[in-house]
Amino acid sequence: MAKIAMKRIEILALIEDSKMILDSLQRKGIVEISDYEEHEALYKLSTSQSLSIFEKSKATAVSAQTVLDMYVPQKTSLLSAMEGRKELTASEFISKSENADATLRKCYELNALYKSITENRIEIVRNEASMDSIRPWLDLDISMKVKGTVETQVFIGNLPSLFTKESLLLALSETLPEVEEIDAQVVCSSKDQSCAIVFCMKGDAPAVEQGLREMGFVRPAETGVTIPKEHFEELEKKNIQLKKKIEDAEESIKTFADIRDELEFVIDYFALRIEKYESLKKISLSKNTFILKGYISENHAVSIAKELEQKYAAAVTITQPEEDEEPPILLKNNAFAAPVESVTEMYSLPNNDDVDPNPIMAFFYYMFFGIMLSDGGYGLVMVIAMLIAKKKFNLEEKTKKTVNFFLYCGLSTVFWGAMFGGWFGDIIQIVGKQFFDKDIPSLALWFEPVRDPMKLLLYSFLFGIIHLFVGLGVRFSILWKLGKKLDAILDVVPVYLLVLGAAPLGAGVVIAVPVAIATIGKYLAMAGAVLIVLTSGRSTKNIVGKLGGGLYGLYNAGAGYMSDILSYSRLLALGLSTGVIASVVNVLGTIPSNLVTKAFMLIFVFVIGHTVNIAVNLIGSYVHTNRLQYVEFFSKFYEGGGRAFTPLKADTKYYRFKEEVKDV
Repeated sequence: MAKIAMKRIEILALIEDSKMILDSLQRKGIVEISDYEEHEALYKLSTSQSLSIFEKSKATAVSAQTVLDMYVPQKTSLLSAMEGRKELTASEFISKSENADATLRKCYELNALYKSITENRIEIVRNEASMDSIRPWLDLDISMKVKGTVETQVFIGNLPSLFTKESLLLALSETLPEVEEIDAQVVCSSKDQSCAIVFCMKGDAPAVEQGLREMGFVRPAETGVTIPKEHFEELEKKNIQLKKKIEDAEESIKTFADIRDELEFVIDYFALRIEKYESLKKISLSKNTFILKGYISENHAVSIAKELEQKYAAAVTITQPEEDEEPPILLKNNAFAAPVESVTEMYSLPNNDDVDPNPIMAFFYYMFFGIMLSDGGYGLVMVIAMLIAKKKFNLEEKTKKTVNFFLYCGLSTVFWGAMFGGWFGDIIQIVGKQFFDKDIPSLALWFEPVRDPMKLLLYSFLFGIIHLFVGLGVRFSILWKLGKKLDAILDVVPVYLLVLGAAPLGAGVVIAVPVAIATIGKYLAMAGAVLIVLTSGRSTKNIVGKLGGGLYGLYNAGAGYMSDILSYSRLLALGLSTGVIASVVNVLGTIPSNLVTKAFMLIFVFVIGHTVNIAVNLIGSYVHTNRLQYVEFFSKFYEGGGRAFTPLKADTKYYRFKEEVKDV
């Protein structure tokens, strides 16, 4: 059973049991809730306000966690991401949730401490900017706010060039010849600016101010009641106090290090509340009851109905979906096929009339991946790493599928590496020749693609033809089961004949094909071509349309399948690139003539070079194997377009319920 059948579920229960029922369904994660249709006797809950509160609370907890991670970093390894979530029971969850408000208060404290740190840092920056502007005026012995006396006016500010007292007075006399009583003092000067004080009589103040503006005079941005030196020292003392406050706040944050688990629980707690209250929008209520409807997998329908009716005053109805309904899709495969479900999901889930392609695709996927990576040493690395991960870590179901995916790909790579004789390239032969002066023969159980690439090319085409034929066979099966037996025969059999007949003719260009086989192939191809011409346009009523449709069908079949088969040459290309690069890496390590230097060089180049090679070719093998499935294989029978089953569940990051259903 690869695609689990879906049932309709409808639950009618007392409102007082609604919380417990929804919590139970959420922990199990087996019911997708649908929106209940409007009815005059029923009403919907408005959960927007509650959702807003929960989302704000979750954001507060996440922010507090970020602050804690900033000042008390958690030690993690590169592999820690593979660890599964911590398990707890429903009773443990309820017990922990009683402390959620207390933990949330701690979150507010953490965020407040960080806010004070941020504000104090901003204040320090402002003070430092003020100190920078005051620094040139430190020799000034009056307040920068001084405007003058009863009879005089004082102008304190900056001029955009280098002045001495004499040169400034000369410039002022040239700019203001009518002003006789004027004096100036230069406090500080540089090539870019001069800090100066200009004195004049009250009556001359407007003219002097205008003249100074023409010279580029600007009043200082920072002024103080006290003299600049005292104001500077005050800002210095204030910054010392602010830094002390920051240090105290940082130490206070560190005292929260032991609440990390509480923070993780609170984040998950509010995530569950958000998910639950989103679902509450879809149920309908009367004065005393609530009604919930949705989808449930066939293998859980009876058991959940029985459980709910036994525990609560509830009526549960299980029915078949209507013919025009499109229920969600839930896949269930064995350990061999389940790992490639993610590949299909990236393309599209099967619709309700499709078959699940994963059980059929899995064998070819692992096979093609292994041929493309094609090095037994690289395969061993993958297999050992995945086996360690399976043994060492408590893997989540999704992570377990990923680990199994690379485990099977690794096993396939080991197999094809052994067939082609690639073990970290030709490192065994290199070591034997360079360090022991021994010629080690090829380790290939079949042949070496580097020495005979045309052979691998032909087999790549053969594997491709088999792959395509299996896809066509699935199409035949689908049409046959739908009662379209004639379509099944006419859409598939002529293509089989055409491709089977053309294959030996094409191979004859590269290798010698026995005359008898070539002759048989010619007649099979002719028969397939004739059948395609005669049957491809069968849906058209007039004879011209039938002939035109037939010729067009022949063109599509010939050009399309030739293009598809040629696409499998990537098996050769990727396989060769892995082996050639691996061999080049090994050769680079043997450049030094001194044996000791050569050994160190080989080890260094081996580790770096093969690490890069396996990383690059892992990506290439993954991408191109996916392409062979999506473009060549799926196009023969697969439509897709299904909607994923999205049950109400504990979609949490750190904790999971022990009651969660494992086999969904």
